[in-house]
Amino acid sequence: MSTNQEEIVYVLSDLLQGPLTSLEILPGGLEEWETMELPPDSQRPNPKFPFVLVEGNLGIPKKVLRALYLAAVSTKFNSRTSAPREAIAATSTIILLNPAHQSALNTRKRLIEQGHLDAKTELVLTGLISRGSPEAGKQSIMWDHRRWCFRRIYGVMGPTTTTVPSLTSCSIPAEQQFFPKITPTAVREELSIIQHTCQTYPRNYHAWAQWNYLLNLCFTSVYLPENKGEQREFLGIILDEYARMRSWVAQHVSDYSAMFQLFQCQKVIDRLSADGLLSIMPPGDTPLELLGHALSLVEAFPTHESLWLYLRLILGELSAERRMQILKDEQLQDSEHKRRLIAWFSRETGDGPRK
Repeated sequence: MSTNQEEIVYVLSDLLQGPLTSLEILPGGLEEWETMELPPDSQRPNPKFPFVLVEGNLGIPKKVLRALYLAAVSTKFNSRTSAPREAIAATSTIILLNPAHQSALNTRKRLIEQGHLDAKTELVLTGLISRGSPEAGKQSIMWDHRRWCFRRIYGVMGPTTTTVPSLTSCSIPAEQQFFPKITPTAVREELSIIQHTCQTYPRNYHAWAQWNYLLNLCFTSVYLPENKGEQREFLGIILDEYARMRSWVAQHVSDYSAMFQLFQCQKVIDRLSADGLLSIMPPGDTPLELLGHALSLVEAFPTHESLWLYLRLILGELSAERRMQILKDEQLQDSEHKRRLIAWFSRETGDGPRK
């Protein structure tokens, strides 16, 4: 790195390790931001500090970040002989612009293992990046990095003699033992990050996969609680997310990934109810079934194929006789989507033409 760029990379690294409220990658370069109006106590952007920092909210002009990225990737940050401070500074800059940079993330894991970085601080930083960069929230490797940090901080559940029910929507026992022993508070914070990333990047498959991971973790934790209070908290998270997801689907009628996860959540709740575990929750917290929800959305937005696929998921859980009766009785607008749905189930039961 040139001396000037190297200094700025270190300045940025120090900012990222400090107490920040938010982080955003701003359009343009330094020239667009150095003349902007700022509170009197805020440092004005300049060539040696080309950032906008106001009350803990950090803005990084994209042209500035690109130049720093090129400088950072030119270093030997992933060498085991590189100085920890240089590796931390370089990789912090790299993952801001390229959150899927595997070498940078692996280097940061090694720095955590060696004690040069703190895993909790890493969760804070990657959380800020995920909230501030639409690119970060859609990267599966970034979510995997966060799961690694959770395991590092909380440890894993490990083998157990208690049998956790097996659901097709949930993990198998071999996977459950590697779930982190995470707290309900940490789960809620992660769910908040997921919700934000799904708002900034629509139909975010990898963020919803992280949501499913947390659903499975909560389901497992209900059966393997540290105490009754924690069990109620994990149940509360599942029920709260179920209610929130119903609302989300109603407001995002093209987000089939969310619809599929809501369907999985219903199956989890059905199992919890069958095992009598919902009885420990306050009255009124038991959710409604999804059939009416899907039918009302299809009636309101009949041209959205994702909603018909959502309805197909739910009808697939019913007997052939019942679902065909529902399709006959419901006043659903005749459309190509409806005809395809009926044809799908007719082929499944052998009542329709086969190709």
